[in-house]
Amino acid sequence: MKSDTVSGMAGIRFEDFINFKRFSNYTSFVPLAVYLPFGLLLGVLRLFIFLHALLLFYILPYKFPLRRFILRSMLTITGIPISVHGVPKVDNKKLIVSNKVSNLDPFILAVLCPNNVVIDDPVIKTRRPFLHHFTLPASDNHEQILQKIKEVIGTTEPLLFFPEKLKTNGKVSLLKFSNLPFELDSPIQPVTIQTSRFLFDISVSTFQSSTAEDIFWCLVLPFTLFTIKYLPVTERKLTESRAAFSSRVQTNMAKSMGVNTSDHSHHDVIEYSKSRSLQRSEEIETPIAEQKINPSSQSPSSSSTQMTSSISTLTSGELDDFNKMVMQVREVFPDFSQQAITSDLKKTKDVDLTITNILEGKVESVQYSNPCPPPESNMSFKAKKFENNAANRQLSFAERKQAMLAAARIKYKMKHGLM
Repeated sequence: MKSDTVSGMAGIRFEDFINFKRFSNYTSFVPLAVYLPFGLLLGVLRLFIFLHALLLFYILPYKFPLRRFILRSMLTITGIPISVHGVPKVDNKKLIVSNKVSNLDPFILAVLCPNNVVIDDPVIKTRRPFLHHFTLPASDNHEQILQKIKEVIGTTEPLLFFPEKLKTNGKVSLLKFSNLPFELDSPIQPVTIQTSRFLFDISVSTFQSSTAEDIFWCLVLPFTLFTIKYLPVTERKLTESRAAFSSRVQTNMAKSMGVNTSDHSHHDVIEYSKSRSLQRSEEIETPIAEQKINPSSQSPSSSSTQMTSSISTLTSGELDDFNKMVMQVREVFPDFSQQAITSDLKKTKDVDLTITNILEGKVESVQYSNPCPPPESNMSFKAKKFENNAANRQLSFAERKQAMLAAARIKYKMKHGLM
């Protein structure tokens, strides 16, 4: 697993600038629980206004003078005010490069500057419906992709890139930029996006959240401010490499936002997220470690408490199945310690194997300090003959099973001196 500390920024972890959770802590639920009934009602009313804003977004012509004013006013009413600093320069030969903090970013930028085309990455799947898109061909090599994009530049609206390829919270650091937009030898219009939410400590977006989720929380909560800054158009210097050009734009954007830059790319975050998910899955699926019990000092009540806590990490369905297995074994050995049965079932995961272990003396009841080994038995549970009829064979099996259970009870009672 990769270290969760970002190189170059001592003490900063991926969790510091990537929101993996919507709620930072449990205290966030307290004010939300009080506000939520009102927030849901407000969200329903805002939803109708937001749908009308979407309708106008597609109906109004791009060059309509009041288009931006109308859309921004309606979004403000829905709880999504937009603060704009700087003026974008419209040029179809220019590339727009922006950081990414939510799934609403392409829509917000399209409201401010409608004549742009969002570049989609087929691997990261950043595509958003109803916006102008140009999807990068996944099957082509890097040179072919560059050639196809260069053919598009100048023939359509400005191309909008999100070189981080993933969402950050925009408060601590920017991920390392992809070099693709900086290899096209076109002027770059840097744009920064930051968000702030009032009254509630709830993330605007998370690593795996959908567009619908982000919109829901924006409509329900009081206000989610989007701050957009258009930086000066930047061009690559003659003696500057494309990688250095990318780094310079990233640094300028980070300074404007008041955050750091990171050497980690979106690949590092994806790997860390997979490792993080795998680690959490292993913690759930790993068998519970056996607890050491002192029979002389263990009381029945404390034994029952430890047994209950040892299986507390199972899911409700797994817990039901596990309890059924315990009861099946206890039907055969009603006087046997439930703690011992539970401990062995955690290892075997099989009723028959646990019964066999008890019969062979491999499992000791914690309720008895000096268990005796089971005596040898001359009983045979083999069928006397192979029946030709299937019903008779089944009857023979049932009889032998009952005989085995009766013998198990006798062995157990003899073992503990109960006879």
